[in-house]
Amino acid sequence: MKKVISIIMAALMSATSVAQVNPKINQLFEELKETKGAVFNRPPSIVKRGGMDGYGSHPSLDYSLYFYYRPGLIRGRKDTLFVDSVLQVEKACFDKKVKAIRRTLSDLQKEAQDTCHYESHTGYKDTIFYSMNFCRDASRVHKYSYNKYTYFYSDESLNFVLESGEAKDAFEGRFKYTVTLPSVDLYSDTYTWGDLNDDIESLFNEHSITHRNAFWQHDEAYSRAVWDDDESEDRKAWMNIVNYGEYAYAGVTEAKIYSLTEDQKQLAQQLLAAIDSMALRFTNSRQSRHYEYHYGASFEGRPSKMLAVYTRNISEQTNSIQVRAANHGFHFLILNTRGVEWIPTEWYSLKSFVNGKKAYFEGMAPKE
Repeated sequence: MKKVISIIMAALMSATSVAQVNPKINQLFEELKETKGAVFNRPPSIVKRGGMDGYGSHPSLDYSLYFYYRPGLIRGRKDTLFVDSVLQVEKACFDKKVKAIRRTLSDLQKEAQDTCHYESHTGYKDTIFYSMNFCRDASRVHKYSYNKYTYFYSDESLNFVLESGEAKDAFEGRFKYTVTLPSVDLYSDTYTWGDLNDDIESLFNEHSITHRNAFWQHDEAYSRAVWDDDESEDRKAWMNIVNYGEYAYAGVTEAKIYSLTEDQKQLAQQLLAAIDSMALRFTNSRQSRHYEYHYGASFEGRPSKMLAVYTRNISEQTNSIQVRAANHGFHFLILNTRGVEWIPTEWYSLKSFVNGKKAYFEGMAPKE
C-alpha cells in the first residue's frame, strides 16, 4: 500500500510542480493518508478540475478531507470491551488528524497574506476555524462570509472547520486547500474523450478482454417518485446518483463494463495504472467541457471515480470512468450518459434497468 501511495504522490508532484502546490500541504496529505481508522475512515481527496478552455478558465487542484468521530454509531453493542477498544483507536486517529492539520496551519500562517482564525471552547461544544489566502495579487482575492465564517476565494487558499457534533462527544472536521493551475497551452496536443475511449478499448483488446453493454434509464416521473420516498425499494436499488442540477431529472446511461476475475488482480492493477495515465493526459489537453479527475482511484474503495466529463447543460452528454471491486472481480466502467448519471446497486449484473424494471445478464440473476 505504501508503494502505491508513493507512486501516486510522485505522479502528483510531477503534475503539480508548475502549480507550486505548497510542499507543506503535500507533506500533510502524505501523513493523512497513513492515518487510518477502523470504522470512521475517509481517505483524503485530491481532485483536478478544469475544462471549458475556450472561455478563459483555469484548471485547479482541490485537496480536501472530511473526517469525523461519532461514538454513537457503534455504542449500544453488547460487547462492551470491543466497543471501548474500537472507540479508543478511532478517537486517537481523529486526534492525530487534527494535530497534523493544526501543526501545518501553524506553519502556513507565516506564509499567508490573509488569515482568519476563530476558536471557541465552551461546555461540551468546541469550534476551531481557520481560513487563509496565499495569493499576493489582491485583484484575484475575494473575501466572503458563509454560515457565520469568513472565507477567501483566490488562486491559492484554504479553510479548516472543526466542530462538535449534535451528539455528545461527536466531532466533525472539514479541510480544503485549493490552488489555481496555469491555463493549458493553446498548442498542446489534442486528446479528446473519443481518443481516450479508443485507447482504453485498444488496451483491453491487447489483453483479449471484452466488455458487456448495459443500459440504465430513469425518466422524470420515476425519478421524482424515487426521491419522494426515502424508504422505497427503488431508492435502495440505485447505488450512486450524480447530481448536475436537480436529482429529479431524467437520465439514460449506456455502460461498457470490462471485468477481470479475482485471480487477475495484478493485471487489473496494471490496467488501472495505464488508464489512469490516459485520464491524466486528457486533463493536460485543452477541453471544451468541464472535467473532474480524481488522483488515486482504486479498487479498494474511495475514490472509485477516476474521471468525469460534463457540461452545464443537463440535457447534453456526460461521461465518466469508474473502477470497482465487486462480485469476486475487478471492473472498469465506461459510462456515457444523457441527463443525470444514476448507477444501479447491482450494476455488475444488470443488463438493463428502466424505471425500476430489471433485466439481468445471462447467469447473473440473483437466486430466489
